[in-house]
Amino acid sequence: MIKKIALAAAVAATASFATYNYFPVGEAGHGQVEVGAEYGWHDDWSSMDLKVAGEYVVIPNLELSLQGIGYQLWNEWDECDDDDDPGCDTDGFKALTVGARYWFMPMLGAALDVNVPLNSEDAVGKYDPFGLYAAIQFSMEFMPGLALGSEAGVSYKFEDENRTEGLGLTILAELDYTLPSIPLTPWIGAEFDVRLSDVEDDMGPATAEYGSGDNAITVWIGAGYDINPMFTVKANFVMTFADEEESMGGDWMAVNAALDINF
Repeated sequence: MIKKIALAAAVAATASFATYNYFPVGEAGHGQVEVGAEYGWHDDWSSMDLKVAGEYVVIPNLELSLQGIGYQLWNEWDECDDDDDPGCDTDGFKALTVGARYWFMPMLGAALDVNVPLNSEDAVGKYDPFGLYAAIQFSMEFMPGLALGSEAGVSYKFEDENRTEGLGLTILAELDYTLPSIPLTPWIGAEFDVRLSDVEDDMGPATAEYGSGDNAITVWIGAGYDINPMFTVKANFVMTFADEEESMGGDWMAVNAALDINF
């Protein structure tokens, strides 16, 4: 039960920031590697993850990315004693999301993420489904330095361990402003997630169906500072407010920080 409840909050956390980026694809032949960490909490539950991600623009307007790679240090109740309770042993390897984005108009692009079930069982339990997320992205610059990135997408997780999550809808937007005097870019964003179909748990003689219409709202505020053209440091504060813990993972908060290496 400890691992199941902690996992529910982690599922909600990883549902946010679905694609690698919401803004136009960069210059062909260039890319980025991101190394970071995230600490999440709710009441007396907490988690800690180390993360690595990266993207590369292989041809003009086409970006390929790898996300969700890292190591979970813990994801458990604060009173957990992993020496005595197997359910508290939650450290392990986490992976993998393979993504692609193609920008086919100056303000419009498309994205596809494929969630490959390579997570450690200690980190997430036996439930580790294969999933797809497809989105349309829209971005525009209101004035020099002030830009909007947004997307609307649909996700689907396939059956695993007699559980099917079905369809979900994500709508999000982020507003970035690069200060004219210093290489600092603060941003604010929000995401709305809603289940379009029921979660189905096959329990043998009966099947539990629940969650259709349940939703969650995630908001974040953060900033990035360009040390030089190669290195950028950034940080975010994230909050999620969810309808139901059973289907949407419950409320949670997180802070994360990362170093971007541009090449």
